[in-house]
Amino acid sequence: MRLRNDGFNTVIFLVSWGDFQPVIDPCCEWDERALTRLQFLLDEAKKANLQVILRVGYGWSLHPRAGSALQRIHQLLNTDVTKLAFFTFIQRLGQLLKTAPHVTMTLMSWEDQWLHKIDPSARATFAKFNRTLPSERQITTAAPLPTPTGQDAALFHGYWDWLVMTQLYEPAREFLPQLSYEIRVDKDPIAANSLSINWLTHQAMYRQAGTAPVTIYWAPFWGAENRGEQLTATRAHKLLTALLQETRELSGQRDIFIDQLNVIDNTPGYEHNAVINPAELNNFLTQAACSLKQHGVIGYGYWTTQDYRESLLYNPAFSLGLDGWQLHSSNANTALQQLPSGDFELTFTTGAVLTQTISASAGRLPTKADSYPDHICIEVSGNRHGSVTVTAGNAAPATQLYFANDRDSLECDAIVALPSAEQLTLSITANDATALTLRGVWLFDHVQIGGLYDVTGQPSFLYQAFTQLNRTFAATTLPAICSVQK
Repeated sequence: MRLRNDGFNTVIFLVSWGDFQPVIDPCCEWDERALTRLQFLLDEAKKANLQVILRVGYGWSLHPRAGSALQRIHQLLNTDVTKLAFFTFIQRLGQLLKTAPHVTMTLMSWEDQWLHKIDPSARATFAKFNRTLPSERQITTAAPLPTPTGQDAALFHGYWDWLVMTQLYEPAREFLPQLSYEIRVDKDPIAANSLSINWLTHQAMYRQAGTAPVTIYWAPFWGAENRGEQLTATRAHKLLTALLQETRELSGQRDIFIDQLNVIDNTPGYEHNAVINPAELNNFLTQAACSLKQHGVIGYGYWTTQDYRESLLYNPAFSLGLDGWQLHSSNANTALQQLPSGDFELTFTTGAVLTQTISASAGRLPTKADSYPDHICIEVSGNRHGSVTVTAGNAAPATQLYFANDRDSLECDAIVALPSAEQLTLSITANDATALTLRGVWLFDHVQIGGLYDVTGQPSFLYQAFTQLNRTFAATTLPAICSVQK
């Protein structure tokens, strides 16, 4: 298998709460297909001799019935009813994992449990936290609840830390094997006065119960000025080392797992963040291998081993049949064909129309209004031919895609996306003399880059450096270059 050949021995699966429990009010409606898919992935990992780590409660979901991820997280952190729903999910997942000993660790993340506001409905829970504080730091029952940017911001963040660690993480440890918690290693600004800012460290997240390693993330922006600068390998290495040293100190010298080693970060909207100079990336990875081994890191996950098109379409390859799609066709009842692998493909002939409406609640919609060019890609299987007309928005101009006969094909082109009322409808129409078999559809304006493999699965510009990092990390002794750096 490719992952093992490249030196990886573990895969991280993102277990999205919304995919498993799309409806939580009233509690609860399950999508049993999510459990089936997870079991399939666990079985495949075992066959490939790969260990598994699960990120449990992953906040993002494209499930059409899951609602807004941000609203779901807000409810989880503010209402007891939603906490109960969450723990039914945790308990059922724990039951499934009892037969999967190759799941060596599970983790929860601050990013999936990010508190932005304390609702009045959470006042009783806040009062419980308030009583844990020294009397001189407690606030009265009549006082306003703290906010993340007010004069009481330190109290707000202290409550958040206490909330996720004592009310979510610690109870979940009963059900999930070797549960760790991804620490918010970013520091939050606290205004000291009108002229200066103090920076708050989420120290309570470092002090985790149990024996699992603490989990952190790293990207070049950590500790940098973040004014769009490009870092040298030496500067980036110093920042990584500083974070590892800080984590060891604040956690009581616990082992460290880095669940996201983001050597490259081209996320839209964060162009001001520091990045590593492209010419310095190979050198940085050589130095990073030494720091990881010297500062208690037992493993790392890389996001992402293969570049991917950031598409918000739900069920883009029809693995769930036509769930999320609307098909208008003369053969609509027989158009969906199941393959021996269990996957599906869609017969798409003259006059057929396939549509899907996606909501801004699922993420950032492609739009003509930003600086990111929009694209459409459609994959078809061989022995078919024809063309399709594609629009992205009710008033959007059309894009034509053409497919040659007798070969598998992935055709892509630019498209103009025009969302309306926080929604975007993709429409695909089969033109005259068209007989296609659709395998997958992508609508996107951004490709997330990792540098290991490109979107086609071919080795990319960091392949050699990363496979060497894995060899160094797996070695029982440090290479000579590490003793020089030390």
